[in-house]
Amino acid sequence: MDVYTVEKDKELTADTGGRESSAERRTRLLRQGLKMFLCSLAMWTMGSMYVYPSVLANDLAAHNTTIYGSFINLTDSQIDMTGSLVMLGSTVGPWVVAPLMMHLGRRACILGSGSTALLGWLGVALLPNLVGILVARGLSGMAAGGLSLVANSYGIELADPEVRGTMAMMLNLGILLGQVVTVSVGYDARYFIVALVDMAIPLALLLSLLHLPESPPYLVLKGREGEAREVLLDLRGRYADLEGEIQSYKDLNRTGHSEGTWRDLLRPAVLRDLAVVSTLFILMYFTGYQVISANTSRLLKEAGSSIDESLATIIINIVQVVAAVVASLLMDRLGRRRSTMLSYGVMCASLGCLAVYLLAAGEQDPRPQGWVPLACLAVTQGAVTVGVNPIPFILSSEYFPTRIRAWAAGICYTVGNIAGFLALQLFTPMFEAFTQVGLYAFYSSVCLVGVPFTYFFVRETTGAKIG
Repeated sequence: MDVYTVEKDKELTADTGGRESSAERRTRLLRQGLKMFLCSLAMWTMGSMYVYPSVLANDLAAHNTTIYGSFINLTDSQIDMTGSLVMLGSTVGPWVVAPLMMHLGRRACILGSGSTALLGWLGVALLPNLVGILVARGLSGMAAGGLSLVANSYGIELADPEVRGTMAMMLNLGILLGQVVTVSVGYDARYFIVALVDMAIPLALLLSLLHLPESPPYLVLKGREGEAREVLLDLRGRYADLEGEIQSYKDLNRTGHSEGTWRDLLRPAVLRDLAVVSTLFILMYFTGYQVISANTSRLLKEAGSSIDESLATIIINIVQVVAAVVASLLMDRLGRRRSTMLSYGVMCASLGCLAVYLLAAGEQDPRPQGWVPLACLAVTQGAVTVGVNPIPFILSSEYFPTRIRAWAAGICYTVGNIAGFLALQLFTPMFEAFTQVGLYAFYSSVCLVGVPFTYFFVRETTGAKIG
């Protein structure tokens, strides 16, 4: 039963006819931004998982022992597995979390997935053999998949429509900051120390639940409108049309002639959106950005970079963070489509330049202008944060109403995670078959395809209402 009285409801929305001052709006958006930052700790957790194979490979190349002093040797294909198993586990996580999001709510799913992430890092640090580490990485992948689904949906549901792109970019920035933490600690620390340090991120996420409210659309769909008004009052301010927003949640989630979730998913408009977002995920992973994140030190070494691989990895991740901050300021001005096309275009050019450089340098040892590989990869990884990486996640929440959002996003994530698993697991075979030049040319070609695909098929959602 709703514990709030009608009088209380009227009191909360009594001032909707007024106008919010600039100072009030700044204060309110700062509070909203703090909630988004706490939510972004889920993405920090994911980022730390994604870049970890590069740290692991670099450490074991110098010290092939576990925390117990026993020997452990990983081949290149097994290093690939430490990345690809995270993506494989990520295909399972959303399907576990999706039904729970509608039954238990967003906060409960963050609690469950965050706890699983803690266990995954603990296993990587303390299990004494290769099998244990790989199992722990798969468990980490399940946590990453669940966190990705719930955090992206939750963040989109909290943010004001006019700043939703900027707020959503804070989630993407979280992935990059998690990567920076991991590679920075890994610069001069053993792999198991890095894993133990990374445990602090999901722990902070779990503690943040003390401050995070439940999602307003979820509360409305569960008939808890009084609680939803309380949350919306804090998020939107006392002059907002709270009743109108609550009604919009109801209108955009009416089942009407629908016969259930799966029938809703099979409607032509929904199928089209599923196909578009899923294709964006496939293109994103086959641009090679995740391969580069997981294998930065190996790629720089093979490319003949004259800069220390561990230091170069940190530089690339810092460039990504700076690019993501700039992109967050421009996202709601450029819109989803233009941001994505710009991102694909810059990536295509930088990867193409790297392929041409390697072709021209041939087998020279050392290669001339040894800073070029670092520059090209830094531009590529910075450009991906502008649109190619964040937009599929944003659209997977914006395209679908609350009643099917978890399931629809879960389908898109599953397709994307399978693509990510294949891209990571096939890295070594593709590298050997195509050579470096061919591999970067392939990634550049995928980026080239992404530009017209985005132009013709992606629907703009900047500022639009979501269910």
